[in-house]
Amino acid sequence: MPLLLMAFVAAALLAAGLTRVHLWCGRRLGHSASRDSFHPIPVPLSGGVGIWVAILVATVLVGGGGAVHWLILGPSLAMFAVGLWDDLRPLTPQGKLLLQIFVSTGGVALGLQFQTAGLEVVGVPVSILWLVGMANAFNLIDNMDGLAAGVAALSGVFLSFHALGQGSPGVAIAAAAFAGAHAGFLPFNFKPARIFMGDCGSMAAGFFLSAASMAGTWRGVSNLLFVVVIPLLILAVPIFNMVFIIITRKLSGVPVFHGKADHISYRLVAHGLSERKSVALIYALSAGCGMLALGFSRLGSLALIALISIVTLALLYFGVFLYEASVRNFYSDFRVEWRDSVDLTTLPFAQYWWRLFQVLGDVILISGGYFLAYLMRFEGSLPAAQERNFILTLPYLILGKTMVFNLFRLYGSHWRYVGVNDLLKILQAAGLSALALAAGVALIRPEFFSRSVIVIDAIVTVLLIGGSRVLLRLFREFILESRSGVSLVRTVIVGAGDSGELMLREARHNGKLGLDVVGFLDDDPSKAEGTIHGVRVLGATSALPQICRDRRVELAIVAMPSAPHTRVKEIAGLCREAGIPCKILSIELLDCDTQGEIPASNKNWPVLW
Repeated sequence: MPLLLMAFVAAALLAAGLTRVHLWCGRRLGHSASRDSFHPIPVPLSGGVGIWVAILVATVLVGGGGAVHWLILGPSLAMFAVGLWDDLRPLTPQGKLLLQIFVSTGGVALGLQFQTAGLEVVGVPVSILWLVGMANAFNLIDNMDGLAAGVAALSGVFLSFHALGQGSPGVAIAAAAFAGAHAGFLPFNFKPARIFMGDCGSMAAGFFLSAASMAGTWRGVSNLLFVVVIPLLILAVPIFNMVFIIITRKLSGVPVFHGKADHISYRLVAHGLSERKSVALIYALSAGCGMLALGFSRLGSLALIALISIVTLALLYFGVFLYEASVRNFYSDFRVEWRDSVDLTTLPFAQYWWRLFQVLGDVILISGGYFLAYLMRFEGSLPAAQERNFILTLPYLILGKTMVFNLFRLYGSHWRYVGVNDLLKILQAAGLSALALAAGVALIRPEFFSRSVIVIDAIVTVLLIGGSRVLLRLFREFILESRSGVSLVRTVIVGAGDSGELMLREARHNGKLGLDVVGFLDDDPSKAEGTIHGVRVLGATSALPQICRDRRVELAIVAMPSAPHTRVKEIAGLCREAGIPCKILSIELLDCDTQGEIPASNKNWPVLW
């Protein structure tokens, strides 16, 4: 552990110092720079030079430069050279891919391969694909200030700890130096970036992490799950971003190699987060996956399958949430331009695929939840007899639960609008499926079957199935709560009743309104100091002028449809006193003729409709 800390600190200090030198030389020598719509002032490229010098020096000084170090660092430096060439004289996507394959093939020839007994035949092509894929995954995620460097540092830390736990100190030291170098570079790269790592930094980072996950860490491990799953978890964020981009660009009919702002980071920005918050959220996602990887490495195969399935499903749901905001113009030179949220079920065949996705997702959750119920019942380890019972009853459980869920119409619904009624249906379906399982067990009569598993499974089913339905809404609510609010109008809603609650939800979900609700006003004493969806009732309407001054309120919305005209005029007078505009929430049913025309007096719909 002290050697890991030494490697990390040495690399961080070296990278920080070399980056300062790079910036100083770049300003005086006219170093090549990048300018785009997010960075009107040119920003120097090739910050990866300082990073990789720091990695080399720290690894050699602390680790001694053993064979395993050069097995990883040698091919990584070759990939660094390809990236530097692309920074100085841009390559075509096809040319860059060919060079990446060439370098990866050389690395595999030197010994960078997944070491799994019995799968040597497929080991070579899979290893090449892994190296090339990760080099491109990190190149793709290098799209926002501080993003790639931070994710690389986090991935390096978790890979270092895991390699140490697997008895590969050489890999652990190299990974610690890698993490430290990127941490030292990060202060210069975080928004607003003063320097970019460039392709020489991002491509080499992805290649190094994929190489380090193979070199030494998995020797002697014959279980395919542990060979593949743990690296996938540690590097889940760049992999998820790459897969998400490929799928969404294919769905949009856009070339995969055409760069544009449709990455997960920019979609988070489009949902309302600032760039800093978007990067911080992706950091948290990367750290969470890394911690899961360290924990999963101590589990058995069946537990690993169950938990990784649930994690994968959660990432899929997150991808569905991100895809709801679609790119308006794919050729906008990295400008984030979005149209209104898309209802996925309106796309061709989407209703069929959405239902199939829901069913398959439930199958994964049912299987994983059933196994978790066994683990909880038998305190983390399954006796052989119970493992046989699990395998014997699982197919019947899946069939029975999906039929019950379909009976309760849990498929095809819009999850973003999930409510109490949907959760009650899930509770009823879980109860009925538990009774069906008990009846099935009575018929099959498996030996030593524990009936308490049925009760635990019912509880887990409610949590997992209900959680999956709520997840999209939680993603949406979290993003809405985390919005930067820079361009939003600070608003109070007068009336903390049903109409006020409706107005709050509309303000949060309809970005076109541009409203940031800071509180409610209501004369009902029982509502004082209460909250609605996390927004406080600030006081009575008579306090409106003072509250507007204290809270810097810019707009008041009257959400009291049944209020008499005199009361509305009184509130409007208070708004004039506060110097802010006042609007009235209007909800009305309008008559249309057979041609669908709106009456002339109502063609201009209310702003707050």
